[in-house]
Amino acid sequence: MNVRRLSSVLAVLVALIFTASTLSAQLFSARKVPKVLEARFVTGEAVWRELPVRPDFQRDYDKIWQTAINTILEHNFDIATMDKDSGYFRTLPNSKVVTMGTNWVYKVQISIKLVSTPGDPKANPPVPITVDKVRLQVSGEVTNVDARGGIRADFLGYDQVLLQSLFQDLQAKLGAG
Repeated sequence: MNVRRLSSVLAVLVALIFTASTLSAQLFSARKVPKVLEARFVTGEAVWRELPVRPDFQRDYDKIWQTAINTILEHNFDIATMDKDSGYFRTLPNSKVVTMGTNWVYKVQISIKLVSTPGDPKANPPVPITVDKVRLQVSGEVTNVDARGGIRADFLGYDQVLLQSLFQDLQAKLGAG
């Protein structure tokens, strides 16, 4: 009787060890960002980059606003929300920046905020709003999904390659020196 009980316990332990090692292997493979993203995706808090605006553009809020929007649209992103008065807009998440072709999904979203000094329309002559900086953020999410649609791994961070590309593009159009 004790031998049967012991063999049953051993069989259960072997099954648990096998299941645990298989599960561990699956989880371990999903703990790292895929190689195709290693050079561009930085895990952690998404950063804001600030671009000082050229002095000859600083008082042309409409031109800066439209240039920022056009630049993002040129990079094949769609606008999700915008508020011109506050100087903020954000794109829809874009999953076409890097094609994964596996059970990984990569989405990138861009946010832009114009940092300005309020004008005084009642002054004589009126003082227009001055845009001092353009703030840019390129946040990303990398998700590993199993066959049933369950999430096995999820990483938040930012796309440093796209951030640098957009920053340089905006710098060429709006940037100071």
